[in-house]
Amino acid sequence: MKILERYIGRTVAMSVVTVIMVISSLFLLIGFAGEFDKIGSSNYTFFMAVKYTLLLLPDRIYEFFPLATLLGSILGLGALANSSELVVIRSAGVSIFKIVAAIMKTALVLMAIAFIIGEVIAPPALQYAKLQQVKALSQNISLNTQYGLWARDSNTYIHVQRANNDGKLFDVHLYRLNEKYKLEQVLHAKTADYDGKNWQLKDIKQTDISQQKISVSHIASMEWKTLLDPELVSIVTFEPNKLSIWKLSSYINYLKDNGLETAQYELAFWSKVIMPFTIAAMVLLAVPYVFGSLRRTSVGQQILIGFLAGLVFFIANRLLGQMSIVYNFHPALGASVPTLLVFVGTFFLFRRRV
Repeated sequence: MKILERYIGRTVAMSVVTVIMVISSLFLLIGFAGEFDKIGSSNYTFFMAVKYTLLLLPDRIYEFFPLATLLGSILGLGALANSSELVVIRSAGVSIFKIVAAIMKTALVLMAIAFIIGEVIAPPALQYAKLQQVKALSQNISLNTQYGLWARDSNTYIHVQRANNDGKLFDVHLYRLNEKYKLEQVLHAKTADYDGKNWQLKDIKQTDISQQKISVSHIASMEWKTLLDPELVSIVTFEPNKLSIWKLSSYINYLKDNGLETAQYELAFWSKVIMPFTIAAMVLLAVPYVFGSLRRTSVGQQILIGFLAGLVFFIANRLLGQMSIVYNFHPALGASVPTLLVFVGTFFLFRRRV
């Protein structure tokens, strides 16, 4: 039985890997084509565009992993069914539930791989890619995002502790140096908003430093002219679903402590928590189709059915997630309901077809 389990698991795993490689190749081509117009701008070269596209790949793989799992499982099990190997296996006394158990062992491995990609590999690779792109495209401003957002604009050093997807900045520090590179002024603004031309700093503490004295004043708001525009900020500011679970948890606590909206980040957090179970559901969903009518269909039809099922899941997942924000019910429900529906639907398909 162990030999059969390994054989079934290896067949499904290889099919999933093949699907991932094919889809990854398409994303690489499309992604690189999107970088063509930037090549030659400032210091952005052909090789930097290739490097940038490759660094984005782990994040892309994580996004389409459930779809690739579903397609790969259908193709792998479909190949076994079309060659009558599943019939032979069942004739040898192996029950469907033992076959399912063997498949779910493969699902556990796929769940672990997806978790590692989404939590360990993709976030730092994405951050590094975006940072290197900004540095290459921006000649007059330098950026670093290891500890918040650090930037240099002429003789002013800028530190932004937080930034959201709307381009709003939080905890902004400006360190201004004189011609002799000595610190002469420090500005700390609680927030900064872009009005279309310049930044508007709000709730500012201004510290002026001279050889004679240090003076501190408070200003309600002031205009800030800088080369740091919202487009550059948006490049190095991640969407919630691009952050790791640990960073999302930390950021959600920060937002709650400051009385800020957390719904988008909580939805992203729960979506990442549910992701491994989604992958298991996709693998399980392939089983009743293969033991049902799908075993008599062509490979092209199998791919089409798998793609359509994955597309429906993707749309439902996004729709219910946004509904949880609009109608103010817990984001965990918006993130988990689509996966729960897949499990329930798979159970009924088992009863009808297996």
